[in-house]
Order: sequence, then C-alpha cells, then structure tokens
Amino acid sequence: MSRALSGILFVLASQPAACARYQHYVAAPISPIDEAREYSARRLDDPTLARILAAHGVPIEGTAWDSRQLALAAMYFRPDLTEAERSLAAARAGEITAGVRPYPSVTATADRAAKVDEGRSTPWSFSLTTGITLELGGKRGARISRARAFTLGAQLRLETAAWQTISGTRRAASTALATEIDLADARAETAQLRSLLELLRSRYTEGQIARADLARSEIDVQTAGVVVTQASRARSDARSVLARELAVPLHRVDQLPLAADPRSACAAVDSLPVDTMETWALRTLPVVGAALADYTVADGDLRLLIAQQYPDIVVGPGIAWAQGVQRWIVSLGLPSLPTDRNRGPIAEADAHRAVRAARVTVVQDSILAAVDSAIASCRHVRYEITVTDSLVRASAEQLRLARSAYQRGETGKTEVAFALVALTRAQRARNQAVQRAFLDGIALESATGASLSGPPIRWDDLLIPRDSTRRNTHE
Repeated sequence: MSRALSGILFVLASQPAACARYQHYVAAPISPIDEAREYSARRLDDPTLARILAAHGVPIEGTAWDSRQLALAAMYFRPDLTEAERSLAAARAGEITAGVRPYPSVTATADRAAKVDEGRSTPWSFSLTTGITLELGGKRGARISRARAFTLGAQLRLETAAWQTISGTRRAASTALATEIDLADARAETAQLRSLLELLRSRYTEGQIARADLARSEIDVQTAGVVVTQASRARSDARSVLARELAVPLHRVDQLPLAADPRSACAAVDSLPVDTMETWALRTLPVVGAALADYTVADGDLRLLIAQQYPDIVVGPGIAWAQGVQRWIVSLGLPSLPTDRNRGPIAEADAHRAVRAARVTVVQDSILAAVDSAIASCRHVRYEITVTDSLVRASAEQLRLARSAYQRGETGKTEVAFALVALTRAQRARNQAVQRAFLDGIALESATGASLSGPPIRWDDLLIPRDSTRRNTHE
C-alpha cells in the first residue's frame, strides 16, 4: 500500500510544481494613436537609416536621393515586411508544434467499498493509470515535412515582399524623377511659346502676319499651359505614390531632390540572350519558390490525411491497490476508427494539390511573359532614344542656321524663336524617352530578379534589426 500510495501522491504533488514552469499570458494591446504618431515621426534624415545606407555602400552624398537609396529606406520603414517577418517566426514555431508527440494522460482514482471484503484489510482502493498514444502510418513525419515546407514558403514570401518593395520603390522614384523633368521641360516650352507669341503680336501689329497666324500661336500657348497643369498633376501623383512606397508622410518627400540612376538595365538586353534571362528569372525570383513551397505544403496535407487512415494505438499501463492487494494494469485502445478510410478529405486534399500545381505553372508563365514584355519595351525605347537623338541634332542644327541668318540680317527674331521652340520640344521628347528607358530597365530587373544596372541591393541583414532600431530611434 505504501508504495502505490506514494506513487499516487507524487503524481498529484508534481502538478503544482510543473505549473510553476508554465508560460503566462501577457497582454499586448495596440494603440492606433501611437501607431499614427510613429508614422508621422518617420523621416528620411533618420540617423539609423543613414548608418544603414552607409553600411550598404549607398551613403547620402549631397541632398539628392537615387532609387537604390530610396529602396533601402522603404525596406527600413515598410510595416508589411515586419508582418512577413512575424509570419516567418510563426511558421518556425509551427515546426515545433508539428514535431510534438501526443501527450500522455494520467488518471488517479480512489474508491471505498461499503464493507470490507472477506480476507481484506481495508475498504479503500486506489489506482493510477496512464495513456500513451502510439502514432502509426508516419503521421508525425508528415506533419514535420509539411511544417518545414510551410516555413520555407514563409521565408520565400518574405523575400518576395522585399523584392517587390525594392522594385516598387525604384519604379516610383524613377517615375517621380521623370515627372519632375517633364514638368520643367513643359514650363520651358511654355515660356518660349509666350516669347514667340510676343514676337508674333509685334509682327501682327506691323501687318506682317495674318490674325489667323496669331490665333494659332495663342492657342499653342494655352495648350502648353494645359500641358504644364497636367505635368504638375502627374508630378504630384508620382510623389504621393513614392510616399506610399516609402511608408512615410507625403510632406517628407514632396520636395525631396531626386537623382537619376547611373544607367538603365536596358543596356544589358543585347549582351544577354532571352533564354538566359528567362532561366535567370525562374531560378532567382522567390515567388517561384514560394509557389513550389505551397505545392509541397498541399502535398504534405495529402500525405498526412493518407497517414490518418491508420488508427493510433493507446497503451495504458498502470498500477492499482485494491483493498490491500496490489495489481498491475495494461490496456490497449483505439481512440478513433476511420471506417470510411478518410476518402472525402483525401480526395479534397488531392484536388488542392492539383490546384497548387496549376498555380506553379501560372506563376512561371506570368514571369516568362513579364520578361518578354520587358525585353521588348527595352528594345523599343532604345530605338526611340536613337530617333529622338537624331531629332535633337537636326533641331539644334536648324537653330544654329536660324541664328546665323539672323546675325547676317537675313531673318528676324521670330524665326529664331520658332527654331528654339522646335529644339525644346525635341529635347523634351528625348528626355521622355530616356526616362522611359530607366523605367523599362527597372521593369526588366523586376521581371528577371537580377540587378542589371548596378550592384545588387542586399536586404537579408536589414530585415532583422529594422523593427527594433526603428523603435529605438523614435522613442
């Protein structure tokens, strides 16, 4: 009796001690006001951000920001990357959960007979039994395999979010710079058209031109004013997009000076075969790996459901002390019997796996189409630059001839003004083509997953400290 009773008392007494080692719930409330205050405090002259940029080899020189510097700033500020990081942490914790074996159960009972049986010394009976579940069919291995695939998918989705942040920010920065240049060109053209209009008014007063010629010039000035208004609106919209990509208030970037990238990635189109860039994209872009990881997760679901066709066995060894007589107990049990062999869930999981397989094909096809489209755009814009270069040279020559004729007294200022307007329009067309080349180059890099215009932007060592350093900076 003493041995059995001691065992029962030990099990009962060990539970409070085990509870002392349990984790305790800690509330983590979210304050929208604090989040809004933190958003308003973000600024591009953050000293921590400056150190990160210097560590990545793109320090701020002067006051102008290029697209690579702004991409790293977005990596520092964007909260959706923090969400992806925490999803990865949750997936890694899920691996621990998947590897846990079924917990054993312990049951202690005590009962007292109404009267002592003949030959027994006490009316009391005690028992202590346990239940140990033995999983069959490879269920634990299937859970672990699925959890690891889920973690890999979370890691690749984090890398996808980082790459999309880089590409989106660089595209927004290049668009903002393009609208800035286009607005300046539109204003310059408007100013020259107004000067031309004044000259034409003088000639109209002198009776040298008809009223219809003057009216056409007036309409040109009004049209140019509309173009300036549209360019100004495009510039404002582009700055708003850039602020959203950076996750900073608009007033932080509304007047931010921007610098052009050293060169466009479109320059690499002729040196790299199309199939090389397509293979590069399929092997480099993390979105492909994420789709494959999702397929592996679906395959793990199917594997687990197939394993669940096999019932588990519960072994229950125990000890009993019945009215002074010690006894040993061994029991076997089946907690559940899948009489339908899990046919429905298996068929559903098999269909989900087929869906994920089709999704891999969709992702790959979209990437190949994006690469082809980016290459075609790069080739077209390079031809456009060549054509506009010729136009600028021809317009510059025409201006030179007009000025020479004016100096010789053969023509007036009006002809020079006309030639100057033509040159300004040609330069604006060329600037637009050049800026499109930068945008198309960024689209090519985004489609291929490769840095073709400069050194790659590293983000793996930026993701981990970003959240903590940002909090310390603004506290």
